[in-house]
Amino acid sequence: MRGRKPFLDALVAALAPDDVLVSCLGANARWLPHMNVPVPMFALCDSMSAAVPLALGIALSRPERHVIALEGDGSLLMSPNVLATVAAQRPDNLTVMLWVNKHYESSGGQALPAAPVDWAALARAAGIAQVETVDEPAALAKALEAARKAKAPALLVLPIAFDPAEDIPPYSERPEEIRARFRL
Repeated sequence: MRGRKPFLDALVAALAPDDVLVSCLGANARWLPHMNVPVPMFALCDSMSAAVPLALGIALSRPERHVIALEGDGSLLMSPNVLATVAAQRPDNLTVMLWVNKHYESSGGQALPAAPVDWAALARAAGIAQVETVDEPAALAKALEAARKAKAPALLVLPIAFDPAEDIPPYSERPEEIRARFRL
């Protein structure tokens, strides 16, 4: 199982000009401002489980853009019903990338409840047909391209290692700076 940063590097390298990123709070939102992200990015810093709903709204209001929501398994566990909402709305320009490390990393690394959640099966049961597990960063570009071509919402499950010693950058932007920078 790989760490987070190689997947983030692979994602940034695979972005297309019409992409938009919406990142949940936590490590992704803390890493991305320190990377050369060539597309509009909204990195949430205080809102757990808000990346998918925000990305869904952007996808529905801006159908010419491909929106990629980065969400953690702890965040999605708070409101998995959002997968059914995504399936019901059927945006053909939304891909959810679910980072699965079985921890509430943002709040201190507490383990998630021991219930074995099969995220791919849950997404399919909610009505999302384009679901793929991506185990290696090198496979991410191909999976993202397949999600773009699906003409339906997609979910990519990224199993990553939880590393409590990972040197994650601190939040570098205040909410008003994030809002001001984000322009579509």
